[in-house]
Amino acid sequence: MTGRGPRGERGEQAERIVATARRAFATRGYAATSLRSVAQEAGVDPGLVNYYFRTKAGLLDEVMQPPEAFGAAVAAAAEQPMDRRGHAFVQAALDLWEDPVSAETLRAIILTAAQEPAALQRLRQLFSELVLAVVSHNVPDTERDLRASLISTQIVGMVMNRYIWRIGTMATLPAPSVIDLIAPTVQHYLTGTLPLSPGDDSRGPG
Repeated sequence: MTGRGPRGERGEQAERIVATARRAFATRGYAATSLRSVAQEAGVDPGLVNYYFRTKAGLLDEVMQPPEAFGAAVAAAAEQPMDRRGHAFVQAALDLWEDPVSAETLRAIILTAAQEPAALQRLRQLFSELVLAVVSHNVPDTERDLRASLISTQIVGMVMNRYIWRIGTMATLPAPSVIDLIAPTVQHYLTGTLPLSPGDDSRGPG
């Protein structure tokens, strides 16, 4: 928590404000949510919202912070042996999304970013710093961005279908089955031969 004030009761109030704003931004949208309405729904004085977060943009920045476990989970997966890293990345994603507390925060971040350009920019920054850079750890420089981006298509696609849209068989498969199905593809994107190297246009336009 980056808000001002000592811990204890005031810290709990700040956390309640963030939780309320997170739900409001995800359901009503950032533009349609006022600081006063957040204060009212959180059961706090409106002045406290300004005290902790100063502005609506400051509150949005706090709402867009991922769960504390997020960065640690991705970093731990990146430290696994290269031949097991694909499995570890998928496992880490599922562990985060199968946890109700983490899932609520992550879902709100995605839904808010879908409606608000500033939130989307923040999500891109976080994803680049916390995911792509870590995923590409120990990957050759010339292929780093491409391989990390390919991995993200699998992880993000799985998350959207299973936890956000909740459509298709992916939404109901047991977690171990999801890992068995997706991890080999993620592993291939990490270590397999790619059909087209970055910057290689020898095949010409499709």
